[in-house]
Amino acid sequence: MTIPDKTIHHREKAPIRVARPDDATANADCLFDRSISYHLLTDSVYDKRSNGAEAGYIARLVKELLNRGIRESIGIVAFSQEQQHAIEDALDEIAAADPDFAQQLEEAYNRTENDQFTGLIVKNLENIQGDERDIIIMSVCYGFDSQRRMLMNFGPVNKRGGEKRLNVLFSRARMHMAVVASIRYEDITNEYNEGANYLRRWLQYAELISEGRMAAARVILDGLTTRKPVGADVTPTIMREEIRDQLVARGYEVAEQVGQSGFKCSLAVKRTPEDEQYALAILIDDDQHYRNDNLIEQYYQRPAILKSFGWQVLPVYAKDWLHQPQKVIEQVLKALGNDTPQPPVANTLSKPAGPYDHLVFRRWVLPDGAGERFWEAATDGNKLIIGQGKTGSRGQASLKTLADDEAARNEMSRLEEEQKRKGYKLSGDSTDSGTAL
Repeated sequence: MTIPDKTIHHREKAPIRVARPDDATANADCLFDRSISYHLLTDSVYDKRSNGAEAGYIARLVKELLNRGIRESIGIVAFSQEQQHAIEDALDEIAAADPDFAQQLEEAYNRTENDQFTGLIVKNLENIQGDERDIIIMSVCYGFDSQRRMLMNFGPVNKRGGEKRLNVLFSRARMHMAVVASIRYEDITNEYNEGANYLRRWLQYAELISEGRMAAARVILDGLTTRKPVGADVTPTIMREEIRDQLVARGYEVAEQVGQSGFKCSLAVKRTPEDEQYALAILIDDDQHYRNDNLIEQYYQRPAILKSFGWQVLPVYAKDWLHQPQKVIEQVLKALGNDTPQPPVANTLSKPAGPYDHLVFRRWVLPDGAGERFWEAATDGNKLIIGQGKTGSRGQASLKTLADDEAARNEMSRLEEEQKRKGYKLSGDSTDSGTAL
């Protein structure tokens, strides 16, 4: 399960292609403008379980980061012990020729924060477990030899349980991961090996994320899970569409179902199209909400996790939207920093608006000692919308979802017969054409 990212990543970005190690200086910015950046070396050679070009590029990338004085901690992980040593040697080589960098490197190796060691680490796939850093630079290492041939030997990845080693590696970064590779996913052809196949699919996912192709990346991620993500097939709800339409009409930009796994923001709102981050996460109690039977996770942990990752969070419940839509919109606008009085949101039952404009409500009334009561209904496809209460009041609303359009119409007819038996009569000002029913 992944955490929805507040930063906008769905804008497509140019692929990162590395022709020489010095390209690291310009490519350092790419590391920060996306969660995963895929740095593809176009002319490297894999020899004796190491890749000198990748090692040199990573060493220069580290130099650029340290020169900038970044606050984030850095970790480097190689797929083999030989590649780990090659990276260490490349760092030492630059340090030997640059005293200032040598000092920066020494300080990076020994860095501590709040009495905790957070120094630069250079490790391999076999001994990275237990370590985390803000930025992880991964050296895939494997690639074509000098004859442009590639062996499908990925060391420990090929062995039984290799995919578990990869799981450890892929989860070491807190903020950003730079994948430095000399191959693309399609160069791995031994898909029958579980570890190699896992690596292949993950490299494809990383490259798609790096290029901002989020929808395609989500397909890969869903294929890597052992179970279908909760809520992966949740369809749009009337409530979600109505809130989205109300915000769009006021000039906000709204994205639906933001997130790469079953943990999603129902609606994510930007104040302007140019914003690089979402200003608000709206969590709606839709089907996905009620499929999660872990109440602590659903009502406390998920909102708390979003807040800890910088989100402003506002839960919105269907009963509040159906009964007091104007109040809900005011809460949303206040959360977005807009306290200007807004025009009222039409009651979707007595004054249809938005998606209800085309509906015809049939109202039934029943005199009683305290006044008059009403019962009204309309169908919208396979949904049945019902309102009831005292005439002149907003009343209460409910929404039922049936198997299909015909089932919704049949259920409405059954309930109308039930109201007749109770003494309700069709109101004279109801439209009884049946055209929208």
